Amino acid sequence: MSGNNGTSVMDNRKIKMLVLQFLKEIISNARGQLVTFRPAKIAQEISSITRRSPRAESVVIRNFFEELVEYKLIQVIKKSARGKVYGIYRNSMLWNLLEHYDVNDVLTIIENIMRSEGSLMPNIMSGLNNTSKLGQGEESTVNERTNVYTETI
Repeated sequence: MSGNNGTSVMDNRKIKMLVLQFLKEIISNARGQLVTFRPAKIAQEISSITRRSPRAESVVIRNFFEELVEYKLIQVIKKSARGKVYGIYRNSMLWNLLEHYDVNDVLTIIENIMRSEGSLMPNIMSGLNNTSKLGQGEESTVNERTNVYTETI
């Protein structure tokens, strides 16, 4: 089964997991309330792993980000001649998911949200709030950094 740009569905899933892994890493190193990123930059990083053209990955990544925007998991921070800059805020559902779950589980949760047209989001958020409360002692670095700082990749 192939996607529109010649990549298989399995390749698309692998690319999405690599994107989520990349986002998980920048979130874990974040010092502020917002991390920003561009699809082209992430495509460059991923193409070094997949050894394919960043252009092919870029299309999948951009489409994935647009889906995440549609379900309010990320936001468009800025539009420019170089394309859109996307962002994830510290208090968002995706940030919490990436902090507490493996990327494979996060992708499965995102796919379930998309299949259910977003109706699962309140249930997932209440579960995350409980997880956050239970893990306050374990995840102390999240509460230690309260200054507003933006990292652009």
